[in-house]
Amino acid sequence: MSPTADSSSGPGTPTAPEPGEHKHVGLGAIAGAAGVSKATASRALRDPESVSPGSLAKVRRALAILGVDSGSRNTPSRQMVALVRPAVPAGNVDPYTRLFDLLTSKIFAQGIAAVHVEAAAYRADALAESLLGSEGGEPHVQGAIVLGGGAAGELAAKLAERNLPQIRVSNARHSDGIARIVLDATDGIATAVQHLVHLGHRRIGLAVLRDSAAAGRIAGFRKSMARVLHIPATRDQAPVVEAAGGTMAGVAAAEELLHLQCSAVIACAPSLSFGILEAAARARLDVPRDLSLLTVGDMPDADVIAPPLSQVSYDWEAIAVSALGEVRAMMANPAEAVAIDYSVTPDLVLRASAVPPQRR
Repeated sequence: MSPTADSSSGPGTPTAPEPGEHKHVGLGAIAGAAGVSKATASRALRDPESVSPGSLAKVRRALAILGVDSGSRNTPSRQMVALVRPAVPAGNVDPYTRLFDLLTSKIFAQGIAAVHVEAAAYRADALAESLLGSEGGEPHVQGAIVLGGGAAGELAAKLAERNLPQIRVSNARHSDGIARIVLDATDGIATAVQHLVHLGHRRIGLAVLRDSAAAGRIAGFRKSMARVLHIPATRDQAPVVEAAGGTMAGVAAAEELLHLQCSAVIACAPSLSFGILEAAARARLDVPRDLSLLTVGDMPDADVIAPPLSQVSYDWEAIAVSALGEVRAMMANPAEAVAIDYSVTPDLVLRASAVPPQRR
């Protein structure tokens, strides 16, 4: 909306000059008319990208009222980075919430606009077109950070076709040539197995989402069970349940593992953890006295859930810094960009959901 001044004027009310009239306006007058500090007004005039959009809009409105050309038409447009994550169905928990919020803050702190994108199935082409514009023209965004797989991975492939600087953060490693940071859940599962065995558990089950990372997680789980317990780790000795997303799928997975007499369960997604808690409550089992639960990955508010959940989690702050740093380097010099392939191992955060096994 273009700035307008009130038609009525009184003493002290600034008036716009006639066309061609030269007018001197002090910094104090601009700051006063904008309702911001002199320091903020000064930064908005010298470096528009160093202040918030709200403050910049106030200063430009004040300049218009005072009859000073802000020169905003000649201001170079702010760089934009697409921040992509998969759309989360109702009732599910987004495991990338913490990382998404951190990246949003850090992108804005660098004076770059973050374009939030929720990738949904069968919409990759339309989303890619909205981000890249027409073939042969300049893209609307200058880079992208893509979280997760599924529909987000499909969109990443479309962006790669136009050579958009981007980096992926996901649980699985793909040979698509895109720079990536892999969240190595296999190491996390090995840490979880070792901790539960140390507590005295021998009957440990794994609940895992049915996705592209499932095979690697299952193999890692059985390998860890075999190494730590010195057993063949057959399907009977190291039970695994693959589940679709959602709490109800987690309930069904937990019920199956309880039927197999597991004393501890490792859950590889927040929805599965919630499902296991629900299934235990239905069976009148206490967590952790009757069933120990350890979550792999990010569990929002894990410390305030009853019981507080022990989890194998990642240093999201470090991941956010690395992801943004890499994509900015690619944006600055696309011709010299190298597709990095980093692997991040998680840390064990002990709370109250896993204890030595009790009689049931």
